Amino acid sequence: MSLLVISVGCNREDDEFNPGQAILGIYQKTDREISDELDFVRIIELKQGQKVVAQSTARKKGQSEDLGFQYYYEGTYKLEDNVVVINFTETFQLTDPDISYVSKDELTEIIREYFFEDRYSVSEDYQELTFICPPNALCMPPIPFERIN
Repeated sequence: MSLLVISVGCNREDDEFNPGQAILGIYQKTDREISDELDFVRIIELKQGQKVVAQSTARKKGQSEDLGFQYYYEGTYKLEDNVVVINFTETFQLTDPDISYVSKDELTEIIREYFFEDRYSVSEDYQELTFICPPNALCMPPIPFERIN
């Protein structure tokens, strides 16, 4: 009897699999080739309620402590056929080209008067997000964000 209950419970979990829940989490990639002294850690966090936060921080090579920010974005996302479509509604960026990072409160808010979306394909196992280059854009081969939680 208990074996029957366990097998029914397992089947119910499979039937209730929700891709919208499966993509929730923190995804990260680290750019190490941009600077001889710094690593730039880029994070996308997909949260409950279709909220998203993205940020880029600088760290000394090989270290884990964030020194400061290059950007910080907040917005919403939706999942469409294994593609995460992100609309950043609040964007804060480093605008001085002569420095590599600043504290979060020193980032400049960027006000856009147009709609802006980023698109990322989702791997089958929900462990990677890969930027999709827009049509008519020149993009480097993408390095995926890997899930870290």
